[in-house]
Amino acid sequence: MTTLDAALLDVRKAYRLLADYQQRLFELMGLIRERLGASDYYHNYAQSLPQALAGMDKRDKSGLRFLPLFDATFIWLKHQGQSEPWAKPLPGDVMFGAWVRSDTGFDKHTTSFDDLPAEETRSEVVLSAVVCRNAPAGKFNWYDHAWCGIDYPEDGHVNDTDLPGFACYSKAIPLAAFADAVSIEHALGAWCAEAGAKLGIPLALATR
Repeated sequence: MTTLDAALLDVRKAYRLLADYQQRLFELMGLIRERLGASDYYHNYAQSLPQALAGMDKRDKSGLRFLPLFDATFIWLKHQGQSEPWAKPLPGDVMFGAWVRSDTGFDKHTTSFDDLPAEETRSEVVLSAVVCRNAPAGKFNWYDHAWCGIDYPEDGHVNDTDLPGFACYSKAIPLAAFADAVSIEHALGAWCAEAGAKLGIPLALATR
C-alpha cells in the first residue's frame, strides 16, 4: 500500500466515523432538548453549508464549509404556551443554547484552528440558559435581541447586564460526560441545579 493509499484509507474511516458521530450528536441534542422540556427554535453554524459550488476550488476554507455540525449551536425555547413565543417572551420563559464544540482549538469567529495539537484540545458542549425576568415592551425577537444581544458570561457565571430584563448563564460540559443514559441524566441534572440557583429560577428536568 502506497502512502497515498494509506491516507485515503484513513479518509474513508474518518468519513464513516464522522457520520456516526454526527448521528449521535443529533440524537443527543434531541434528548437534551426533551429533558429540558423545551421546543425547537433555531440553530447557528460557525460555517454554513454552501448553496453552490462555484468558486469553492479557490477558497482556502471550502473543506470546513461542508462540516457545519463541527461547530454548531442548537437553540430551544421553553415558554408558557403563548402565541408566537419567539417574539413575545413572558417572565419565566427560557431560551436554551447547546453549543457543540467538537474541538476547542477551533475559533468560530475566525473559522481557524489555533496551534495546539488535537491531543491538547477538548470536545465539549456549552449549555446556556437565558431567562426573561421582565417582559419587554414593543417588538422583540429571542434570537435577534437576546441571543445576539447577550455575550456568554465567564464559565459558570451570569451575565445580567447586556440586556435589561434578561440574564444568561452558561457552563461547558465535557462531551464525554454524555456517554450513556445515566451520565446524561446526571450531567443535565447538575447543570439545571446550578443554572437555576445562579439565575434564581426553578429549573429542573422535565418529568417523564
